[in-house]
Amino acid sequence: MKRWCKRLRNSAYARFRVHPFLEGFSKRRAINRFKDLSYTPTISVITPVYNIALPWLCSTIQSVLSQLYPCWQLCLADDASTDKRIPVMLHTFQQQDPRIRTVCLEHNRGISAASNAALALASGEFVAFLDHDDELHCLALYEVARMLNRYPDTDLIFTDEDKLTLDGKRRDPVRKPGWSPKKFLNYNYLCHLVVCRKELVDKVGGFREGYEGSQDYDLLLRVTEITDRIRHIPKVLYHWRMVPGSAAQVVDAKGYAFERSKQALRDAMIRRGIRAEVLDGEAPGTFRVLEKST
Repeated sequence: MKRWCKRLRNSAYARFRVHPFLEGFSKRRAINRFKDLSYTPTISVITPVYNIALPWLCSTIQSVLSQLYPCWQLCLADDASTDKRIPVMLHTFQQQDPRIRTVCLEHNRGISAASNAALALASGEFVAFLDHDDELHCLALYEVARMLNRYPDTDLIFTDEDKLTLDGKRRDPVRKPGWSPKKFLNYNYLCHLVVCRKELVDKVGGFREGYEGSQDYDLLLRVTEITDRIRHIPKVLYHWRMVPGSAAQVVDAKGYAFERSKQALRDAMIRRGIRAEVLDGEAPGTFRVLEKST
């Protein structure tokens, strides 16, 4: 019954929410409104790359090139991929558009180090995080800029997301609540898309090595300790590709990430001066933080 209901929801989502006419209408309306934006900060998109299939990497890059909002950078760091076609592809795209910046690490160092290498290329006021096999909605950065025009003091923005099948169909939309510090201790519900003020990312030291698989959660726990100017855009602006073996397809595909998430939470409690125990929650990938009496 649950599987049938999910199939029905996805069918309705594809038919009514992802209909080409509605998508086209939204894009035309955004084009007309773009000229009204008085504040157009550069948003640097951070993408670590490692041994990903070339068609998916190409689609990821094309999703940035297709952004209606033009004030972006794409910062790509190849983590010493063994597929030597990958750095060639990155170089080719860099030659095509000056907004694309690339770096190739000499040795494989993991996603945290690669993400930091991409961050080092960024000169934008804000940074957005995009995985090497996912896609941004064409209005993603425009909607972020629109939010920043309404609330220019915002430090962190997150959006709704959905999943992308291998044949390019969108499904499983995730409608998120607004910012809740309490809920964020249960799991990283911000997930994708997240855009942060770069000054704050730099201030907390970027990504920490040793937290691979949960590096985003660890970073955001530290960033949200120094700002509460956090806003949610209730629109699906990020498409998470369901690659075999990825968390987009199976929640517990990367079980090691759960342990690192718990370590990130323990670290957060120590930084905040709270004596607490971090336990697994009822569902995979969720947690409970139990404060201890002094």
